Amino acid sequence: MATPKKEKLQVVEKSTDEVKVIPQNSSTQVTVAVHLPHGIMFDDVPVKGGGTKTVIFPGINDGEGILLGVGQSVAVKIEKEDWENIIRMHGKERAFNSYNGMPPCIMLIDDPKAIHNSRDVKAQKHGLEPLDPTLLKVEEVKKK
Repeated sequence: MATPKKEKLQVVEKSTDEVKVIPQNSSTQVTVAVHLPHGIMFDDVPVKGGGTKTVIFPGINDGEGILLGVGQSVAVKIEKEDWENIIRMHGKERAFNSYNGMPPCIMLIDDPKAIHNSRDVKAQKHGLEPLDPTLLKVEEVKKK
């Protein structure tokens, strides 16, 4: 049995980056915003001619070395056919749907630059973001 192909998607835009010009969606590719802290892998994406491949969506904290807070995301380009297959097979999962009034953690966007100013992106919480100790009224212990 042949080893399935793995395709780790390249980040084309991060909400922590300065805004730059990026090509818009083509007829064969779409742009997806990912708000997950550590990404997700789909190992059942069909390929033409039979078989499957693995598509890996990166998370916002991949390779950063720090935990990013609320409203962060990465934008990735993915083949339109792969996106449609993933949605067809996994589209009812929580990552692709609004939950508790929050936008989906993985969603189709028109423009990679939208992650810098989209209200949906800026309000996005995934539940694993770092806590702000000042909001929790945590007091620093004084050393003696």
